[in-house]
Amino acid sequence: MLKIVVNNEEHIKKFERITWKGGINGTSRTLEVKYLDDNSIAKLGDKAEFYVDEDKLFTGKVFSVEVSGQSKIKTFSCYDNSIYLNKNYFVKNFNKKKPSQILKEICGELKLEVGNIPEDKVDCTYPAIGRSGYQIILNAYTIQHRKDKKIYSIVSNDGKIEVVEQGSLADVMLNSEQDIKSSKYGEDIEKMVNQIVIYKTEKEKQQIVDKVENKEDKEKYGLFQKVMQYDKDRDNINNAKEMLKSVEKTGNITCLGNTLIQSGYSIGIHEPNTNLVGSFLVKNDTHIWENDMYYCDVELAFENVMDKTEFDEKPKSKESKGTKNKKNKKSKKKAGGK
Repeated sequence: MLKIVVNNEEHIKKFERITWKGGINGTSRTLEVKYLDDNSIAKLGDKAEFYVDEDKLFTGKVFSVEVSGQSKIKTFSCYDNSIYLNKNYFVKNFNKKKPSQILKEICGELKLEVGNIPEDKVDCTYPAIGRSGYQIILNAYTIQHRKDKKIYSIVSNDGKIEVVEQGSLADVMLNSEQDIKSSKYGEDIEKMVNQIVIYKTEKEKQQIVDKVENKEDKEKYGLFQKVMQYDKDRDNINNAKEMLKSVEKTGNITCLGNTLIQSGYSIGIHEPNTNLVGSFLVKNDTHIWENDMYYCDVELAFENVMDKTEFDEKPKSKESKGTKNKKNKKSKKKAGGK
């Protein structure tokens, strides 16, 4: 049974179409409801919840409403609360703050509840000028990721902002004969990067200090190279390794509906025709209820990597007055020719 609750008022009817979807890397989950009724059941800013049987799958707010003149079908679309992290920008300067403190400060200003978050393992010091709430929180957990190597993802769960470990295995096993209606697998090398050159500038001259490569890909596909400037405050070799990109693999399936299939979780698949056999991370999921049918469109990821953002950890130092005066004196001397 499908149920929509708007401002605590239940609506149980034959909806024309319900679409519930989400993705990794800061994508807010959305809900779109199409229905045929003389009266509108939702207005802009209303709180909306979506239930399948007794399981609450979505909590958010109505962001758009629409009426079709020909069919008289009404539509409203909602975002979960993580949208407020993406839509609000801040001027902040954090000094030795824990990731949880940064998250709670941002959520506090946006009046968002905080749910489950991981244990703090680092201190964070960085300015965040003109950055979104999502970027600011993600930067804190990027710093923690560099220490514990865990893959963190920021989500909204029942209206609360949470930080979860990406890639946890969901209790889902899809079989080609029973569950999968269509599937597609592809490979390409358009975005390949198989060598990174690390350089630094000294006395206005550039010099190469190191290289990182994927030797096997270079020999097989040819050279695809990028450059990276050396930074004494960073792990340059590790950062360069993360810039390498091998063969990009893509996979998509359409299957019978299962609400456990959600982005950020891994699911089991056995589809030998396209060689999609094993455990795969869900990159994007779209759930559709229409004409008494329920199915999912799923985009798979072949690597479990963290969505990252990195800010300068220290504000750029301003030029001292003494240095500035010396430069001015030199300029005047040159202008005078003596």
